[in-house]
Amino acid sequence: MASHLVSVPVAMGVGLLVLASYFIVDARLDAVVNQLISIAAVVAAFALFLGLANLVRFHLKRVRTHPAERLYSSTLLAALAATVTLGLIGGGPNAQWMQIVFNSVLFPLQAALYSLLAFFIVTATYRAFRVRNAESALFVIFALVVWLGQTPAGALLWEELPAIKDWIFDVPVLAGTRGILIGVSLGTLATGIRVLLGVDRPYVEETGRDTHGHLS
Repeated sequence: MASHLVSVPVAMGVGLLVLASYFIVDARLDAVVNQLISIAAVVAAFALFLGLANLVRFHLKRVRTHPAERLYSSTLLAALAATVTLGLIGGGPNAQWMQIVFNSVLFPLQAALYSLLAFFIVTATYRAFRVRNAESALFVIFALVVWLGQTPAGALLWEELPAIKDWIFDVPVLAGTRGILIGVSLGTLATGIRVLLGVDRPYVEETGRDTHGHLS
């Protein structure tokens, strides 16, 4: 409970200072905010190392206690050790050996994952194109119009298809996208206000709540 009395005011004060720097032009306030941001970067770096240590600990435990998954965890740990060693000895992420690792290992894996994603999209599209009601029928009609409007064959079938496709993108799709972005922005604003006021405390580990909903 004592930690809450310290962490909550500190988080609220830092958040309000950073927020005030966007509205108040003051050199001293900017200097304080820049120092706070530098401290946050250092804390984030330590959190990254803690996450790395937790990853190593978790997979070492799997190697010892889960024989069926030992090969995958051992491969991950070996790749992690090799990459870190190359980065430390070779001179950082821009070194020649690190670039070879990225170009020969990481990029091909990304390409393979994206190629698998295409198959998942095809299967999801097949399931989505099943007409069950009026809404799904409207979805299928719009999808077919956009699909044909994107191809040269669509213009050969009907010369107005590309124009209809552009209207779909410019009017209903753009309106829906803006509505989603406005909703996300309002949700982010509400979450930020709740954190600044101390209502939500994502930086505090909640051990439990009593019958009145207060932290125990």
